[in-house]
Amino acid sequence: MRFSTLESICHHLDCQPGDILEFKEDVE
Repeated sequence: MRFSTLESICHHLDCQPGDILEFKEDVE
């Protein structure tokens, strides 16, 4: 996903990128 796309989504939803994205570590 491009940052500009994420920025646009966040602008329309009135939220922060961190509210949408969640970084998960691959733990095996």
